[in-house]
Amino acid sequence: MEVPIVTQSNCSEHLFDSEMQKLQDILTSANVQGTNKYPSTSKSWCLRQSVAQEEWRKARSYHINCLLSCNVVPEQNCSHCTSPAIIRCKDCMPEEWLCMDCDIHIHKKLTLHNRESCIEGIYKPIEPTVCCVKKDGKYTLVNQVCLLPTVRPATLCTCDPVNITESAGRAIILVCINGQYDLHLPNLLCKVCLAQWTPDMSDLIRSGYWPASVNADTLFSVDVFSTFEEMKTIAPSLSRQGFLQMLERRTCHFGRAGKIHGDVFQRSFMEYTFCQYQCEKMASVEHFTCPACTPNTLALCADGNRKLYRFRQSKGSEEPYFDGTFIAKDTDVHHFVEEIRSKMKSTAGRGICGASQWSAARETARSASKLDEEGLEVVVCRHGLLLKALNMYRGEIFAYPLYLQKELQAATNGQFYCTDIACKYWPYLEKLAVSMLELRPLLQMRPFLSVMHAKAHSTKCEIIWSGKNQEGAGTTAGEEVEMVNSYLSRCALTTKYMTKSARNDMLTVHAIGWNRRKREGLHLALSSRYIKTFKKAEAESQRLEDLSSELGCSQNTVLQWVHDVRQWATEDSVGTGCDDQHNLQKSIEQMFLGVHQKKASLYNQTDSNKIRHLRRRKLWEEKRKLLEAIKLYNEQVPDEERIAEEKVVSGLSVERGDSGADSLIWPWEVHSSESSNILTKKKIYDAYMSKVRLQEERIIVMREMRQHCTYLRKLAGNIRTMKSDSGSLSEEGHQGLLCLLQKRLADVEEEFQVICSSYSQALGPNAASLLEDGPEEILEDHEEFDYESSDDSDFEAVEMSGS
Repeated sequence: MEVPIVTQSNCSEHLFDSEMQKLQDILTSANVQGTNKYPSTSKSWCLRQSVAQEEWRKARSYHINCLLSCNVVPEQNCSHCTSPAIIRCKDCMPEEWLCMDCDIHIHKKLTLHNRESCIEGIYKPIEPTVCCVKKDGKYTLVNQVCLLPTVRPATLCTCDPVNITESAGRAIILVCINGQYDLHLPNLLCKVCLAQWTPDMSDLIRSGYWPASVNADTLFSVDVFSTFEEMKTIAPSLSRQGFLQMLERRTCHFGRAGKIHGDVFQRSFMEYTFCQYQCEKMASVEHFTCPACTPNTLALCADGNRKLYRFRQSKGSEEPYFDGTFIAKDTDVHHFVEEIRSKMKSTAGRGICGASQWSAARETARSASKLDEEGLEVVVCRHGLLLKALNMYRGEIFAYPLYLQKELQAATNGQFYCTDIACKYWPYLEKLAVSMLELRPLLQMRPFLSVMHAKAHSTKCEIIWSGKNQEGAGTTAGEEVEMVNSYLSRCALTTKYMTKSARNDMLTVHAIGWNRRKREGLHLALSSRYIKTFKKAEAESQRLEDLSSELGCSQNTVLQWVHDVRQWATEDSVGTGCDDQHNLQKSIEQMFLGVHQKKASLYNQTDSNKIRHLRRRKLWEEKRKLLEAIKLYNEQVPDEERIAEEKVVSGLSVERGDSGADSLIWPWEVHSSESSNILTKKKIYDAYMSKVRLQEERIIVMREMRQHCTYLRKLAGNIRTMKSDSGSLSEEGHQGLLCLLQKRLADVEEEFQVICSSYSQALGPNAASLLEDGPEEILEDHEEFDYESSDDSDFEAVEMSGS
């Protein structure tokens, strides 16, 4: 079903009621049961934390005594007989005390238990390949053979099972979350028919192990890989060496020894991860798709991350596992860039907008001598899910976001394309589409200048291109990609030293983990956003009404002023020489408005003295240019039409309130029909746009809730139809796929019930209870995120916090 674009004309109660009815139909058909929410002990998060800290402080001395008492070795008898206990196994609790014979009998099969000896009155960790015996009246430790715990065959042969013996087979090394073990493969032998069995690769994988090589001389427990992947996803800067050192320390802690080879672990981990990815792909798991944006995506946000570079000295010839899965193939991107260059002559240099010079707004760039990949260009949806990326080899040239837009436009039905330099990128696309017909469909999307970056552009540029002024965009910030880049930038501590293929694979694993976490919390984010949007919409409507009353504006006047501001912004750019008097007047208006707004938001948008210092210096330069333009204007007009510089300076220096700036009337406005200057109209314009965007956001979020529900319902239907397709799998593989699909179907149906329950609560009368959790439990809106710039040199004169 095609979703109509939300505009000011159709953003009405009728459209809102229509979207509400569609969503309510889905939620009603889901038959969601109400969930009981237990009240918290206190609604104040600070009070709960203070009480908990005091309770821990009071109990600290008791906990220290208990911790010290754990070192005492009591005289205990065996938990299974009356003999003295000389072994303690915490994995066997509550029967942890064992004598020599019971220890050998029990841990013959429980090989991976971590035991401690109690000889000489102290606890000492012992290896699984060691047991305790009594010689000459003293207890001593001797070596023993331990077998790897694996699945066993139901029947070895038709002979009597008493004739089957078990012995130690080939030596093998097992690495699990508790470190390294030196074990042997089990070997079963029938004394009558001489039938033998030892676990093969299928048995080992079914037992939860993964081979470190084709020969399987070393095995990794699957929980090691899952733990490593989770830790890398949560802490991207964690290195492989650091994780393996942790396993080696645990090996020593439990009385064992061994070195884990890093390259062997890396290859085995990637083989396991890629096989898991292929299995999930067969089960219809889409890692790089946003459920709330399918099939119609509101906005695609693109930006480059210059921190994800890789040194040229790290060479490697192996092929990546995830070639083209998330990061586009370099050959495809290279061919596209060369085709672009053959169609249009490039213009060197950086783009200038207002007083800022943008390093990303360029068509050509030189490659770095010591680097291979110079960064990563990524695209996300407005919910922060990664969709596609490519490697940058010549800085942030226009061709890179253009390639990603071409790849995603048809697949996502995107309405807006958000970039930090949309005012430079979109004319470039329009010019290129003249000679390349295949790029003309991209013009169906609409340009979107990221809201925060727009504050560093010129005032007119912000009015024309900023997302907060685009009809149908809602409260989309266009900065969602910065949140993702803040996460990916931490991966650069390890990926910059990797080979090309290893970097590609590891960044893909990080992207899959990031998207998994975002999808798990998507219903909570949408529910919270829906509730907050309603509250903010009411507040903004009241603010516009109060501002209109204060300025004595009727509804028609508000609409006229909004039109005036748009018309003022869309006038032709001012010439560099400012020879024309009309252009000079518009230049003075624009510079005064820009300096005034930036000075008013100096403390609201920056929390660093370093950033404020840079912005003050930039404001001083812009103020100097403004005064120079005023001086030039005064030289061209009679004395009675001159601008009073002291009034201009006074209007810019008002610290509390804006009465000085509002009362400033330019000489060319005195004899005109206008009774207010552009600054006053801009206030009404901003308030009006904020109100309209929030009204649009209500419908957009509700539409995304409906798309989320519809996506899961359609996914469940697709899984049911996939059960008959076996492909090239074996009989056992096909049966396993059927079980995997059945499990996937159950997970999707359960997820559908959870999100419907969350959306029903958000639409209900008690929706505000969703926002009562502590600050660490609920994800805040985009404007409260602490963005980290993906490129420290986005623009030379720093104009905003976090860039």
